[in-house]
Amino acid sequence: MKLSTEEFRKALLKAAAELEQHKDELTDLDREIGDGDHGINMSRGFQAVQKELEAQEEYEDLGALSKQVGMTLIKTVGGASGPLYGTAFVKFAGAFKGKREVEGQELAAAFKEATDGIKMRGKSEFGQKTMVDIWTPFYEALEQESDLNATLDQALSDTKERVATKGRASYFGDATVGVQDPGALSSSLLLRSIVEVLS
Repeated sequence: MKLSTEEFRKALLKAAAELEQHKDELTDLDREIGDGDHGINMSRGFQAVQKELEAQEEYEDLGALSKQVGMTLIKTVGGASGPLYGTAFVKFAGAFKGKREVEGQELAAAFKEATDGIKMRGKSEFGQKTMVDIWTPFYEALEQESDLNATLDQALSDTKERVATKGRASYFGDATVGVQDPGALSSSLLLRSIVEVLS
């Protein structure tokens, strides 16, 4: 599987549209097991990303594109998710520096690095019902070259049935079982948009 600079830009524009479309759903989920601002924050961040990407059609490489997206998200997304998503893209920027396209294990390694960045920033591990539960199986599927959409479906379904033990959702304890984590859902929307352009 291969990701080019132009395709990554296209995927992020698609992700911005998807997150906008699911803004209310993300906010409603976050009202159930969080502080009710995830959809609004993600919308604000990715609308700003969309503006940047529409203003600049050409990027010298995947690293420059990722860095701009990461910085935009850190600046504009409020709440806990801004630094987490921002960190993922800053990690991409390092992994993708000087590269106009990336494929195979190199691509998987970049997603692992982004996931590790999210885990470190959020002090979270797989299985705590957070976005890490989506990013981890995703980079593992890239490593094994298995079906990415099926992996995301399974990860979302698994995450939904877990008890949240991290972040604000953990205050709700067993009541979180059967409720989708908003960060897991927004992550799946972003990653699915990327899957669509992977050739």
